Amino acid sequence: MKSSLSLSCFSMTSCDAGILKLSMQRELARSIEGLSPRERQLLNLAAQGFTDNAISHRLSISLPTVSTYWTRIRMKLGPMNRTELVAIYLQEQANATIDQLKTENQQLVEQVHLQAQAVTMLKASLSIFRGLIDTAPDAILLVNERGQVELANDMALKLFGYTSEELLHTTAEDLVPTRFRSKHAVNRMSYHQRPVKRQMGEHTATFAVRKDGTEFPVAIALSATTTPNGLIVTCIVRDITDQFDTTDPK
Repeated sequence: MKSSLSLSCFSMTSCDAGILKLSMQRELARSIEGLSPRERQLLNLAAQGFTDNAISHRLSISLPTVSTYWTRIRMKLGPMNRTELVAIYLQEQANATIDQLKTENQQLVEQVHLQAQAVTMLKASLSIFRGLIDTAPDAILLVNERGQVELANDMALKLFGYTSEELLHTTAEDLVPTRFRSKHAVNRMSYHQRPVKRQMGEHTATFAVRKDGTEFPVAIALSATTTPNGLIVTCIVRDITDQFDTTDPK
C-alpha cells in the first residue's frame, strides 16, 4: 500500500514538473518573440562568437549601448549571464525551426494525400470514360496535333484490324489509302488551325484502309478539344460500305 502511494505521488510530481517545464518554455518563447530586431541582432552576433567590443564595431554603436541592450534582454529573458542568454536564444531558434519543419512536413503529407486522392479519382474517371467509348457502336480515335493516335476504342481496333499497341503507334495518315495521304495531311493541318465541329455526313465520304490493305468507305465526325498538351481531335468513324457504291473512286 505504501509502495503504491509513493509511486502515485512520484507520477504526479513528474507530471507537474512536465507541465511546469512546458509552461516555462512557452513563456520564454513569448519573451523571445518580444525581443526587438536590434536585440535579436545582438544575440545572433554573440552566438557567432563576437565579443561586445566586436559587436560595438559591427553595429556602429558604443560599448555602453551594447551593455544597455544586454540589460534590456535580461529584463525580458531573465537574470542570466551572456552565455546562458545566447544558449537559450539559440535553443528557442532551434525549436522554432523544428516546429516549422513539422508544419511543412504535415502540409507536405496532406498535399501528397490530396494528390493521391486526385490520382485515384482520375483513374476512376478514365476507367469510366474508357468503358463508355468501348461500348460505342462506332470507331473512336483521339488524334493529337502531330496526327498521332493517342486513344482508340475497341470498335476502332476491330474496324482497322490493329491491336491496341499497334494502333497507338500509327498516324491518321496511316489509316487512309496511300493515294489520299498527302491531301489528308494538308486537310488535317488546316482543320487544326480552324477546328470546327463536323457532324457525321456533313462532308463527302472518304476511304479508309485496314492493316491488311483493304479499303472501305467511311463517314467521319470530328470535334476538337484544347488540352494542356495541345489540341486533341476526336474522330468518330463509321463504316458505310452497305450504303456506298464500292467502286473505287479515281
